[in-house]
Amino acid sequence: MNKITEYIESFINNDNKYLEEILRQDEKRDDIQPSVGIQAGKLLGLLIRSTGAKRVLEFGTCLGYSTVWLAQALKENGGRLISVEYNKELYETTKRNIEEAGLSEVVELILGDAGKVIDEIKGPFDMILQDSDKSLYCEMLEKCINLTRKNGFIVADDVLFKPMGIPEKFSDPVHEYVEKIFSDKRLYSTILPIGDGVAISVKLCD
Repeated sequence: MNKITEYIESFINNDNKYLEEILRQDEKRDDIQPSVGIQAGKLLGLLIRSTGAKRVLEFGTCLGYSTVWLAQALKENGGRLISVEYNKELYETTKRNIEEAGLSEVVELILGDAGKVIDEIKGPFDMILQDSDKSLYCEMLEKCINLTRKNGFIVADDVLFKPMGIPEKFSDPVHEYVEKIFSDKRLYSTILPIGDGVAISVKLCD
């Protein structure tokens, strides 16, 4: 951790005490992509609170770290979260984590392939978090745009894989996604160098 990151994170408190336990679970595993981290988690909570978001959709639940950040903010707003995870073992772990965090009533967990489940979900959503299989980012983008309300957000994690030197199998699809969101006139996008990179796109049209 560099000094800037250390300084920033010294001020950030977890919105839910169970987040630390999920991070401990994350650190014990080497078979999953690391969680979004506390800075990105706080950003997600900030976006929900500042916009009064009530409907949020998440693709790629993993252990539920970002899910808890989203759900805690939505609980305070009186909102709901739909979160999709394709791995059954991770789905079951997340279900327990959500229960322990006291957020079961806020979260609807769906077990399934994000690329297929998206066709069964009805919008509009105030925000969508894309953190599923990187090969699906571009394939799902148009559908995510259609599911997002005007002035709503599409947030994508891990968008700095290419400059980080991550293998092309993972970095190329994400790089293509970045090119698409910056060239699409329906979106107003930026990237924040938080964790492995967070892209935020605002939908400008109806």
